[in-house]
Amino acid sequence: PMPVFRIALFGLLFLIQNIQSYIYTYNNETLKLGHLEYRRVALYTPKDSPVAVDEKAEAFISIDVQLSREDSKLEKVGIIQMTVSHSSTFDEIGSDTNVHKHFCCTQDLLPLALPGCNLDTLGKLIIQPETNPPIQTFDINWSANSQATIPVSHKFSIPISGRYYLMFSSCLNSTGDVLMTGNIVWMNPFGYLPAELYYFIPLFGYLTIAYAIVGVIWGIMCLYYYQDLLQIQHFVTIVIILGLLESATWYIDYQQFNQTGKRSITAVVTAVILSSVKRTLSRLLVLIVCMGYGVMKPSLSSSEKQKVICLGVVYFIFSTVCDVMSSYSQMTHVMQHIRAFFLFPVAALDSLFFLWILQEISSNIQTLTVSKQQIKLSVYKRFWQIFSVTAIFSVGWASYQVFVTARVNEDDRWEDLWAFDGMWYIVYFLVLVAIAVLLRPHENASAIIHSEEIGTREDESDESDEGVEMAALRGSQQDIDEDN
Repeated sequence: PMPVFRIALFGLLFLIQNIQSYIYTYNNETLKLGHLEYRRVALYTPKDSPVAVDEKAEAFISIDVQLSREDSKLEKVGIIQMTVSHSSTFDEIGSDTNVHKHFCCTQDLLPLALPGCNLDTLGKLIIQPETNPPIQTFDINWSANSQATIPVSHKFSIPISGRYYLMFSSCLNSTGDVLMTGNIVWMNPFGYLPAELYYFIPLFGYLTIAYAIVGVIWGIMCLYYYQDLLQIQHFVTIVIILGLLESATWYIDYQQFNQTGKRSITAVVTAVILSSVKRTLSRLLVLIVCMGYGVMKPSLSSSEKQKVICLGVVYFIFSTVCDVMSSYSQMTHVMQHIRAFFLFPVAALDSLFFLWILQEISSNIQTLTVSKQQIKLSVYKRFWQIFSVTAIFSVGWASYQVFVTARVNEDDRWEDLWAFDGMWYIVYFLVLVAIAVLLRPHENASAIIHSEEIGTREDESDESDEGVEMAALRGSQQDIDEDN
């Protein structure tokens, strides 16, 4: 699927080229007349900081830029306004009429006596009076025949925690287009990391430790029973290692982001690829086990391998593109319908995995029930339980996410946004642990496949099949009974 692969490659290149920081750098970017440009970031006050901070720590938005007008406009006055508003007062900027919402106070609006639009604010942004918290403004003025470039250095304070909008507005006709060069810094008390993303640091820190503990225990068991290891257990090892590397990479990325204000391209791209590979392999692991690999048969048929590989490649590609969009949306506001456009292919492929796995488990349980192979039947019943609990929780959590997204303004739930993505990492880890417990190495592991070979001989009766299987897997049965 080369065309789809090119989409994934384009997505990674897009992420590399557009990866940003919370030290925003402007390089001769144009502020056009009559246009509003804004960015939004959530900030904690030192009092509300989720982690202990120094008593001198503060939250602020710092502006250090140079604004330059066109030479042809210098003979007239000009003005650029910088405005910082809390999300709760963002709607207080501008004024509604019966036609539409006006943001700039113009001569035509004066007769309407709109709140915030009068002779004193003519040519400026319309701001409703007496907002709480106050909307902060800073004006950059050019007098007639003044110099073209004005250096601007200003710091906005953060009175309460929440999402803040920084706006640049150009409402006066005589101002013309203005070029902006310089830096804007958004600073939380604990560092540069946006408040929306802070809890990813402890999340990936704890997940890294958890994966390391599981990896050590799994590694010890593999070494102890190395002579009886099955191929499927090597797949589990790979997924555990990928989970460890993914969590560690994301943890390092967010820590570096918090300390420097810039995201490492290498770390983000590596984490995106590791996430996609881990999710793909974990789904394929569940699928091939449910198809009987490692439990009912030692290998898959050629046609089964082709189907599994094809689905895995397509899922990896679309998952990578979706991860790119997810990482990009952490830095830049992305409309909900655009997010849905990229999430839909992954959701459709997840549904395909779900249906395929469900079909395979049901078919194998039916087959094993008829053939009275109780050991392998108990294994698949465990898989059914794990898969059922995971599916029910996933549907419930996704439904809750859709409900909250539709009913609650995103600016009002900024502090909990991380949980929508973070919960899936926890679910993946718990499912992997459950599968690892079910497929753990032990001295009778290879007997599961061996019993299938004996139990399906056509020249033996059903009773003899069951007897041989029970004799071969007595140790395995004891292990399974211990779990109960």
